Amino acid sequence: MENNTSRINVQTTLPIDYIEMGNKNAEQTLLVLHGFAQNAQQIKETLVDKLADKVKDKFRILIPNGILPIPKIRPKVIHYRYSWYFFDHSKGSYHIDMQAPIMALENFLNTLNVPMNTVSLIGYSQGGYLAPIMASSISGIKSSIAINSNTRVDKLGQNKDFTHLSIHNEGDPVVEYENSFKSFEKLKTIISNAQYKSFKINSHELQEENIKYLSSYLLEI
Repeated sequence: MENNTSRINVQTTLPIDYIEMGNKNAEQTLLVLHGFAQNAQQIKETLVDKLADKVKDKFRILIPNGILPIPKIRPKVIHYRYSWYFFDHSKGSYHIDMQAPIMALENFLNTLNVPMNTVSLIGYSQGGYLAPIMASSISGIKSSIAINSNTRVDKLGQNKDFTHLSIHNEGDPVVEYENSFKSFEKLKTIISNAQYKSFKINSHELQEENIKYLSSYLLEI
């Protein structure tokens, strides 16, 4: 008997756990998106905690977990990690595409009564892929920052009125620098207010030099 597999989109209630820090009364909001198989606590420790104090005074900082759990089950504990979407590299297609987290995060911000025109996005690795796509899909978002990631220019939405920064370590062994720069060059033809900053660092992980630059940039936007 032939097995016919189908898919439909359904309405469902999706909880998002998150960390909030920074200045709750700030006029600007920073939404921080972690990488694949990470969680909010990890990106808080590796990025947000290390930002300059002035950045934390300037922004209300929201750090959500991804919408798709990837639990690591051990005999006595479960470690919860998350993904924003699933890309099947063997097929070159999305099993769950970026529109799912974009819709969830838009609802997340609306539920917290965050005006979109106060929001800047900063994404690391998988979160960096998502950041400019989300900014281009939701009208009003101020800016996006992508760290050690490529840009899927073909997935950009209709909103082009935001600033963008791509940061990449030239010796990144996970996401190749050359591909990142080439994808940025395509992005630059669509998002005019975009810039690229590279570092001579042989790591996919965030380093002190990256974070110092980010702090300076965030204080200027």
